[in-house]
Amino acid sequence: MKKTLLALAIASISASAFAVDTSSQNSKNEDMFAFDSMHKDQFSVSGSVGVGGYYDTGSKAFYDDWATGLTLAVNYRNNRIVGYFETDFMLNYTTDSKEKSASSTEKNSSPATDVDKAWLGFDTGFGIASYGWENDTALDAVDGAGDFTYEFGASAGDASDAFNVVKFQGATNGFAYGVSYFETDDVHVAAEKGVNGYVGIEQEAFNVYAGYELRDEATRKVRGDVKVADADYQVMTVTGNVKLGEVKLGANFWIEDTSAKNLDKTNTGYYLSAGYAVTEDLTLAAGYAANTDEVTGMKDLDQSFMNVAAMYTIAKNMDMGIDIKQELDSGYNNVDEETHVFAAGYYYF
Repeated sequence: MKKTLLALAIASISASAFAVDTSSQNSKNEDMFAFDSMHKDQFSVSGSVGVGGYYDTGSKAFYDDWATGLTLAVNYRNNRIVGYFETDFMLNYTTDSKEKSASSTEKNSSPATDVDKAWLGFDTGFGIASYGWENDTALDAVDGAGDFTYEFGASAGDASDAFNVVKFQGATNGFAYGVSYFETDDVHVAAEKGVNGYVGIEQEAFNVYAGYELRDEATRKVRGDVKVADADYQVMTVTGNVKLGEVKLGANFWIEDTSAKNLDKTNTGYYLSAGYAVTEDLTLAAGYAANTDEVTGMKDLDQSFMNVAAMYTIAKNMDMGIDIKQELDSGYNNVDEETHVFAAGYYYF
């Protein structure tokens, strides 16, 4: 489930005020329903400034795709009452003249703002129960657990930027869990409705998770211009990682199934990755992905790619990275296998 780079940048400082601890015993007040008078010490503010962009040999263009911007986040805790608000100030550009002339494309957008997350929750002692006007779903927390690269890792598809998210998520004694209801649009009647969740085991040396998602009334792009409406869409995924000294190994496995009246599609795939800490500041990583599309009445489509990445910590609050993806098999005989490059740097405050 692909995340924006700004979201990934924020995740890298999860030990800061951005993070809400969902483990047990994270409330100091014995009175479960105590609520102190609101004061400034209950709020903390953090953020990041990033500059980055993409290049691919298909379009032969440089483009930003929302990697450049400023993120500000406010974290709130009042005993067991917790909350989080995050907003992005984003910039977008492209050197592709075709994209510039198409007014409907996002790559022709002017600077924009977006409320990426806004939620309130209650710490039960075993996890956070929350309602979010906009928030990640439960499965977003673990679906990419096997990816140690910078940007081009692969995992199961998701709703992204979900709305009206009702979620419970936590971890206790090495056992992790989460479940959520969500909608894919801020307009209720236009949105796909879905549920997802996961269970997992978290240990110092390894983590493993199993997750499931179901959505109905979906309109899914099957292949090319072929779409199906009012389809049931489900995802089953297993992800995990293991630490072996300075080496980290990870894997994401998934099955996505789209079922409609006259057309069914199944996408089965996996992604394997490894990361190695060369020094305290420099990490190298690589990954390999393969997937197969099986669609009613169509020939099976097999695709694969590999990517290599490097991540460097410049200072305690500054880092940068680069990721290069090479398509090994596009699945189409008449289409060249493209190369994609992403590079970015971030400052955190």
